[in-house]
This record gives sequence, structure tokens and C-alpha cells, in this order.
Amino acid sequence: MQENLPKMPPQAKCTRCRARAAVSLPSHNSRFCTACFLHFFRTAVTRGLKKAGPEKDTPLMVAVSGGKDSLTAWAVLDDLGFETRGLHLNLGVEGYADASRQAVADFAKSRGLPWAEYSLKQEFGYSLPEIYDILHYKICAVCGKLKRHFLNRLTARQGYSCLATGHNLDDEASRLLGNLVGDRQEFVKRQYFYLPSPHPEIPARFKPLYRLEIKEIREYCRMQDIRPVQGGCPYATGATSHYYREALEHLEEKMPGTKRGLLFNYLRKPKELGFSGGFTPCRICGQPCPAETCPVCALKKRVQDMAARRSAHAQNCNPEQPESTHTD
Repeated sequence: MQENLPKMPPQAKCTRCRARAAVSLPSHNSRFCTACFLHFFRTAVTRGLKKAGPEKDTPLMVAVSGGKDSLTAWAVLDDLGFETRGLHLNLGVEGYADASRQAVADFAKSRGLPWAEYSLKQEFGYSLPEIYDILHYKICAVCGKLKRHFLNRLTARQGYSCLATGHNLDDEASRLLGNLVGDRQEFVKRQYFYLPSPHPEIPARFKPLYRLEIKEIREYCRMQDIRPVQGGCPYATGATSHYYREALEHLEEKMPGTKRGLLFNYLRKPKELGFSGGFTPCRICGQPCPAETCPVCALKKRVQDMAARRSAHAQNCNPEQPESTHTD
């Protein structure tokens, strides 16, 4: 679904300064010219920071996939004066991975910002396509687990204590809806735009765009000449999160402000953001985790076991034929 802001008639005026309006924001019942929209956008981020988030002098690692959300998060944090460094995890998806990397490289070069690139294949032993070929089922949840784990690990490895991500209002509202429908209370309780570090080797996490919709982010990219990678990950087709997002978008069209109301009404409730359990080093990788083995090492063992079983099955189905000993 390609969401865009409504087009403006020539006579439309900016709500803030009365100049000619460039964009309309139905969920705010407002129209803005270009300058006032950029002010509105950055103010949304600073308002979030006032509620909870890193201090202004905290160096931030920014997870950048090359998409509009992560590049916009990096841009606005840079505009607000934060010291930032980009972190890109190459998933090894043919074609898409190269385009994503190039989008990050071009953006960083245009602003003179530092960034680091790591490979999932090198860090985990398998690329995303290889994992898909072995598991043979939808792997959005697997991909999300891997990215969370390695972005945390790599942020700590780079010496940063806080990781910023590009999650927006649509992401957070659809995630909240999905967790409520699925009665996943542990995830519901921990959903917040800033999660403090629970362990010295696990960075705090911050979502600077949680107050901003996809439409607004797309408009910000256009105004700021931010050029994200086009298209989406080919493995995202059929992800259940898309269905919740489409449902909310349908409601938003009929009742502007629905997404914002759902998320913000939840966020206003008191939160207990600490982890319920302690941490112990994973017996395989040594990373802090609440169990004997971390979820990523458990996943890797499952992938290895399935790969070994498939290899054995293939050999059993296609045994090497011995040379014939028949003689006339």
C-alpha cells in the first residue's frame, strides 16, 4: 500500500503561517507549507525526546537499512545535533542488498556521516536467502530476531550505548494491534519508544519517528531529497504485520487519527520497562540472555540440523551408483 498525503488546492493556506500550503495532515487537522512542515516534523521528534530518550550529548548508533524510515531517522537526528554513526547489516538478498547498501552509502556521503557495514553471512554463518532455502517457511519473524540480536551486538562492539531505529507510528500501531489480538502480553508490556539498557552489553533502544506516519516520512524524504532504496524485501510478502497495517489504514481513511489514538492512548499508561528476569552468558556465543542458550544460537542450531538432515536425505535418495561388475 502506497500511502501519500492529500494534494493541496492552490488556495489552501498553511495553518501555522498562512503561506500557501504544501501538504495536508488530516490526522492533525492541519495544513503546512514546506518550512512549517519541516518544523512540525522535527518538533515531533523533540517532543518524544522530552518524554524519554537519550541525552543530547549521547552518541547514537543508527540502524540503517537503506529504506525511507531509517534514512529519515538518521537525517533528523543529525539535523537536531546528535553525534551519529550508521550501522548497516547486509542480509545477502540478491539485488536488493546491493541497492540497500548503495542507498546508505550515498546518503552518508551526501552528509559526511560515518557508517559501518556488517554481513549477516559473516556474523551468523548464513545469509537470509540461505536460511529461507533451509527452513522453507516465511521468515519475517526470523529476520526480525536476527536483526535485533546482531544490531544490539554490533552496537556494543562499536562502543555505543544507544541504538536508534526507524520504526514509525504505523509500525508501532500495527505491532500493538497484532500483539493485542494475539494476546502476547509480554510484548505488549514492553512496547515503548525508548527502552533503557538492561545490561552493559545490550544498548538502550530509541525510536525517534514513533510520532510520525509513513505518509509524513515519505513527504520529508521528498522535501529533503533523501533517496531511499526502491521496493521492498522480497521475503516480506505475506507478513501478518501488513494485514494489521492495512486494517488500520482503512480505519484511518474513515476516521483520521485512529492510529495515533490507538498508540498514544496505550503509551500514556504507566510502564514498567525493566526485564522481568536476569541475564546469563549464552553457553555458545557468550552474549547475555535470559536462558542458557540465546535465541539466535538456538536458531542457528536448528538451521544446521535441518541442513544436515536434508543433505542426508538427498544422499539417501540419490546414492552413488557403484561401478558394474557384470561380465558377459
